[in-house]
Amino acid sequence: MSSQNRAPYLSGIFGTRIMAALGTMFNFLALNLVLLIATLPVITLPAAVNAATVALDRWRRDGEDSVVREFGIALRSRAPVRTTLLVGVPLAAVLVGVAEVHHFTRGTSVADRAYLGLGLGALLITLMAVGYVFLLAAREPALSPGELWSLSAGLAIRNLLVTGPLFLAEIAGATAVTLIDPALLLLGLPLGLLQLLRLTAQLGLRRSWPRGSR
Repeated sequence: MSSQNRAPYLSGIFGTRIMAALGTMFNFLALNLVLLIATLPVITLPAAVNAATVALDRWRRDGEDSVVREFGIALRSRAPVRTTLLVGVPLAAVLVGVAEVHHFTRGTSVADRAYLGLGLGALLITLMAVGYVFLLAAREPALSPGELWSLSAGLAIRNLLVTGPLFLAEIAGATAVTLIDPALLLLGLPLGLLQLLRLTAQLGLRRSWPRGSR
């Protein structure tokens, strides 16, 4: 190929990649925005997180790039009460765990220290299981709440030294960045965290369940 013919060819490839990157950025920011809007009523947070996880999963796994449409379909098609129970209870457990740890850090007795240790351990396990809850609730909506939570906790413990530190680092990092500059919530931080949690949970699933046994 001559240099004259190569220039338009390379320009075409470069232009296609730029358009693909812009399309990905637009989809990401649009999905992040609808996620934020859907979570404004706090009660809808579990359903919105579940719908966003479904949209991300179909986008990255199946190549379905109509992410806002997929979000709306998942939000309407999933039973809201069931989804709120599946995803909301672990999220509520995290909030309760944070409140308990904060309470017992002010105690000075031996009992307070013991309760602090137990509460901190339970909180860490819950945080390390949340990513699995999000992914499994999106992919296996037919699982009962007990099955989903038990499976998520088992995966968290089984992958404790691999995905556990990753989950904690992702959640801690996103929390710290939000406290520093809340405006970053509009630039994709919530969806970015959700995507990181999804990828980390996917890593744990691959380690625990070989492809042939899934």
